This record gives sequence, structure tokens and C-alpha cells, in this order.
Amino acid sequence: MSSEYRQKLQRALGLANEAGISGSFPPFLRSLSTLGLPVRPLHYMSVPGLVLFLTLGLSAIILCAHGLAMSVDSAARPIRMLQNLGVSGSIAFGVVAGMLTAIVIRFQALSAGLPAWREL
Repeated sequence: MSSEYRQKLQRALGLANEAGISGSFPPFLRSLSTLGLPVRPLHYMSVPGLVLFLTLGLSAIILCAHGLAMSVDSAARPIRMLQNLGVSGSIAFGVVAGMLTAIVIRFQALSAGLPAWREL
């Protein structure tokens, strides 16, 4: 990992913190960065990258919840809803949730006046 990347990362996290944005660098991204991969904080990712990252992550979480719901015999409404959602519904829900979350994150970054990654 280059020193230029480390400097950009520290500046990006500092600017996000000053703007009152917490959670810009979640533990998963922090772990990847610790391993030496040059990953950007959420508020500095490109729109396609952010949508892809969030869609994959949220789809995986929802699919895991669906799998757990399928292994439980319960009459509770949330569990039945997850069971009825199915695999394709879980993936579709993850895609929609990823896109909506990406919109919220981009709106936060724009309203806080955060610069683009290349401008750091």
C-alpha cells in the first residue's frame, strides 16, 4: 500500500469525521485496508462501485437471513415473510436495498461537501 493512498485515506476519514459522518469506513473495508488492499471509504467510492459493493453485501446478508428462516419452524410473521421471499426475492430485495443505500450515501457526501477521491 502506497504512502499516497494512506495519506488520502487519512484525509478522507478526517473530512468525513469533521462533516459529522460516522461509519464511512466500516469494519469490512477497514479489514481489507489492513490486508493492504487500497479500498476507499463508502462516501468516496464511485457510484457504480458503491452500488455493487452494497448490493453484494446486502444481498448476502438477506440470503443468509433467508437461509436461517428456512431452517426455523416458527409462526412468527417476520420469519414467515423471509421464508416466503425465496432466493430470487432475497436477491431482488438486496439489489433494491443496495441502490437505495447508495443514493443515501451519495446524498450525504454531496450535502456535506466532501471532495472527490481524486481531489484529496
